[in-house]
Amino acid sequence: MAFLASIATSIALLLVAAAPAPAGDPPAAGGAVTSLWTDAPADGSRVRVDQIPDIPEPSDLLIHKGALYTVSDSRKSLYRLDLDKTPGRVVVGGTWQISGLPAATDLEALAELPGGEVLLASETRGNIFVLSSFPDQACAAWETGVSGTCLFGRANCGVEAIAVLPGGKLLVAKEREPRAAYLFDIPQAACTAATLGGRTRLELPDEVGPDISAATYDPVSGHLLLVARARQKVLELALSESKEGERSLHRLELVGSFSFRQTEDSLEYGGLGHRQVEGIAVDEKRVLHLVVDNNERASRVFGNRRAALLRFFPPPN
Repeated sequence: MAFLASIATSIALLLVAAAPAPAGDPPAAGGAVTSLWTDAPADGSRVRVDQIPDIPEPSDLLIHKGALYTVSDSRKSLYRLDLDKTPGRVVVGGTWQISGLPAATDLEALAELPGGEVLLASETRGNIFVLSSFPDQACAAWETGVSGTCLFGRANCGVEAIAVLPGGKLLVAKEREPRAAYLFDIPQAACTAATLGGRTRLELPDEVGPDISAATYDPVSGHLLLVARARQKVLELALSESKEGERSLHRLELVGSFSFRQTEDSLEYGGLGHRQVEGIAVDEKRVLHLVVDNNERASRVFGNRRAALLRFFPPPN
């Protein structure tokens, strides 16, 4: 089909998996960015853990015009996180209640279109809302058809991660029961209600495990970064296409991985039934940001019920 040729041409960087770059150098296009980070919570030069005050259940991260944002999946609000110079502290620099959203909305994922519009995904019904007047006004809703239903209980297993890819493609990941990932065509008119077309299911490597909690596209390496929550890893993936008889296969192939297990476990949140890293962003300095949704559980380290922002720095030059 025509869109296959578009993918092959437009995201050629995703088809290359070069060797990791030497320590201290940014990875070349196609190289493994995950090789830059280390899971050493005691090393303050490489890892920083900050409390996030006054945001219940933060989910996903987005760097927009140089600022860091997160969304609350219980309040339908966006927050700007200002990185305070005081060790261990993040300041909420702004809060916006988003208008134009349905009542049954569970906000989980953020991404940005090339035109500057911000996408905000709801897990409940698989809607993706387009914010053209960022950060508080939705101009349209896109339907993905990705169900939020679980095997048991309320609809809490749907869209958990989105990422804008080159070639006009949108990755949409279903969290669990079963976890899955799809490609869709991005509509040409962002602020027009649409049912997304071109749905293509992607084959995932076994390393993903039982659930997906966040994703972002890294334009420097040309790879997709996916949070495998239960495995406590950031997986670095390249999109590939192959043929099996008459059937076209679209795979996400593992290029590299980064474990954040020691740093997340060092927070010692009590009573969590599963791991809770639910947001990811990488800035221009190649710093990895992860947000921990603690489900309002108490941390023995913090001595309170605040969520956490984890930052992993590349080695100094």
